[in-house]
Amino acid sequence: MGIILQGDHYVFAEEVGAQANEDVDEDDQEAPMPDPTNVAGSSQPPPQYSLESISRQIEMMATMQQTRMDEMMAFHNRRYEEINSHLHEIDVKLAKMYIPDSDDES
Repeated sequence: MGIILQGDHYVFAEEVGAQANEDVDEDDQEAPMPDPTNVAGSSQPPPQYSLESISRQIEMMATMQQTRMDEMMAFHNRRYEEINSHLHEIDVKLAKMYIPDSDDES
């Protein structure tokens, strides 16, 4: 807790800090406000955000998704046929290997 000379008066050091903070607050309040005209800019949305552009982007995304789904289904069908073919070959080979016993015929 110190006392300092400020002008012709002696003041506590804590009061000088408090006065400095008050001066800063007053300076903030006294700052002139900028002219509000043209602050927001153009009222026209940028071209990439127009309704027409967004609709086109959505259509492109839907087309890409449909293409991807078609490719996946084609791959699935090819793989299904390939596995079915292998299983059929295994079934045929097992049938050729099977020799019925005489007990099985009754």
